[in-house]
Amino acid sequence: MPPSTSAATDDWNTYNIAFSHQATVLRKRLRKWFRTNHRQFDWRETKDPYAILLSEVLLQRTQAPQVASHFNRVLCQFPTPTALSVASCDEVYEALRPLGLAKRARTLVAMARVLVENFEGRVPQDLDSLVELPGVGRYIASATLCFAFGRRVPIVDTNVIRIFSRYFGIVSRERRPKDDPLLWKIAETLLPRKNIREYNWALIDFAASMCTIRNPSCRDCLMKKECRSSAEFLTLSE
Repeated sequence: MPPSTSAATDDWNTYNIAFSHQATVLRKRLRKWFRTNHRQFDWRETKDPYAILLSEVLLQRTQAPQVASHFNRVLCQFPTPTALSVASCDEVYEALRPLGLAKRARTLVAMARVLVENFEGRVPQDLDSLVELPGVGRYIASATLCFAFGRRVPIVDTNVIRIFSRYFGIVSRERRPKDDPLLWKIAETLLPRKNIREYNWALIDFAASMCTIRNPSCRDCLMKKECRSSAEFLTLSE
């Protein structure tokens, strides 16, 4: 684990990363890669905040293709927060069972009831209110703000951290890197000025398709020359 550093040093390192040649390459080539390699999911075709929030809760620690196979059926059965709030946990349990996510039934019903009771059945548009919802942490809240409302906010999960760690050589000092405020700060400074949805989707898809946990596709990566880890992986694959 790296030695602890001052906040001033962290700010300087963040600044260096954000305005580096590496960062410029990352933004440009991710966008280029995404144009021809993006994945298509129903929740990306809507701006309905509830549908997007529902998808993000279902996607937590779950493969996107697994959710995609049943997402429309679940949404049709519970099309609004009100419909979900009045459903029994058993009904939601049965709807989620084919996804292998039945244990999330109580959380989803509780979330919907808070939306109805505290927000008139609408998804709130601020981070503090979103993270107060049952089952919603900072990642889901940020993803909802970005994908539903077009907010210029970063997303940081284990997949995004994997890209940043390999590409920039960043190592979090926190026990739970996805909660590391410095990583969130770095992710925020790396955001492009526009097309935020596409940029964040590109990070998600690139991690799923190219910068995978095992056997990343370094040979075909558009950013291999700038990546701090590509040489290591290419050597291992020889």
